[in-house]
Amino acid sequence: MEQRGILVRREAVGWLRTQLAELPGPVPTAIDDLRVAGSDGSGRKTEIPWVRVFSSSRSPSATLGFYAVYLFSASGSQAYLSLNQGTNRWANGELHPRPDSELEERVEWARAVLAPDLARRSDHLQMIDLEAMKSLGRGYEVGNIAALRYGAGEAPSEALLREDLSFIVGALGRLYVAADRSLAVPGEPAPEVADTMTMLERTVRPRPRSRSLRTLLRLSASERTAIERRAVRVATDHLKAQGYGVKDVGATQSYDLDARRGGERLYVEVKGSTSNAAEVILTKNEVDLHTKVHPATMLLVVSAIELNRDSDPPEATGGALHQIHPWKIAEEDLTPIAFRYVVPGPG
Repeated sequence: MEQRGILVRREAVGWLRTQLAELPGPVPTAIDDLRVAGSDGSGRKTEIPWVRVFSSSRSPSATLGFYAVYLFSASGSQAYLSLNQGTNRWANGELHPRPDSELEERVEWARAVLAPDLARRSDHLQMIDLEAMKSLGRGYEVGNIAALRYGAGEAPSEALLREDLSFIVGALGRLYVAADRSLAVPGEPAPEVADTMTMLERTVRPRPRSRSLRTLLRLSASERTAIERRAVRVATDHLKAQGYGVKDVGATQSYDLDARRGGERLYVEVKGSTSNAAEVILTKNEVDLHTKVHPATMLLVVSAIELNRDSDPPEATGGALHQIHPWKIAEEDLTPIAFRYVVPGPG
């Protein structure tokens, strides 16, 4: 076990760092923050040791994003160089496996993006066998996008290892570029949610030497505006069709639409997204307002908005509307992503 730790955490990591410095060709220039890390567990050793290559901004931990990873089977009979992904997520302070269906959907998306690359290597594997008994190893098996296998006693030449690494890391780079440009990556937060979290993180914890905030955001200001306006238009048309008089108050109030019909008044919150909008961002003022005026509340979510980024300004069309009325915000459905903290005085 001591030798395994030295191999995984020192020797393999050191070799990979040297190789990455010599592999600029296959990696898109936009991917300029590749890093290397390895783990065989601390204290109680992990069933599947690994060494991964990752973008520090796109996959800051092994539970997030896509990465290239050497995975060693439980028995040590084989190893794989796999294009893989984070197979667990944190929820309420605990690590939980992602559902197989979600991993499989992400695999399908990634393989479609990389179809031309994968077609050039007929020896890549879509299924791997890590002889795993625990959920982490089984997750890697489900989460594999493409892999190259090395059997025990069949050590490849250094030249072949470099060739394989170039192929997988090059594919990883192109996958990162596609994910940066995409408005709906399965299993990832919606663009507007991801951007809000990124901006909060950068405000609280600036990182001068990392990628600029502009390059990290998935939506530009004009694109966000186009999506918001489309959502409000769809919501307004829906309410008018129900006989409401509608006023857009989003610029001055903590809700978007004031809808009235006879003696009825509704405070309407509107959220738009190019994704399935499984999550939306709410401000403290929005939560406070809709909690106070319940049950005169309505949430209208417009998902699957189509965004034409080639037009100037960007143009948003389509969208599927989901209505919740009356809308009661349950505490357990809120996840805090930032806190305002009063610092105690001296003494």
